[in-house]
Amino acid sequence: MNKKLLFIFTVLISSIAIAQHDFTKVSDSLQSLNSERIDKAVKQLGLKPGETVKIFAMFSVDTDGSIVDVKARSVHPAFEEEAIRVIQELPAMNPSIVNGEAVKQRYSLPILFMIETEQERKRRERKEARKRKRKQNTKNN
Repeated sequence: MNKKLLFIFTVLISSIAIAQHDFTKVSDSLQSLNSERIDKAVKQLGLKPGETVKIFAMFSVDTDGSIVDVKARSVHPAFEEEAIRVIQELPAMNPSIVNGEAVKQRYSLPILFMIETEQERKRRERKEARKRKRKQNTKNN
């Protein structure tokens, strides 16, 4: 039973906003979540379409832009491990600057997994098929 998971995420920070290109890096990395591990956890927890799972991830961006001190909390270790893996794979970001100096900044990233319903799955598959078709048409032209 291979359910695809949709996710919605927001970045909450204390005082300094993530730069737009850094936000894109986070978004792109979250797209690479390993669905096999997540599917296994969904089955073990007996989750049904339409239900959600929250993961609270915390990490710091060090003065050199590297990601450090990654932690996560969730209802199942598989969700925590996958969130930590993805965040650790983020490329270096721009460090926060305070009074002209780079400083270590702590970030909180709540990730909300929504298990898609059959109707949502069909809609997503149609949309993906249209994208593939458009891409193929542009290659042929």
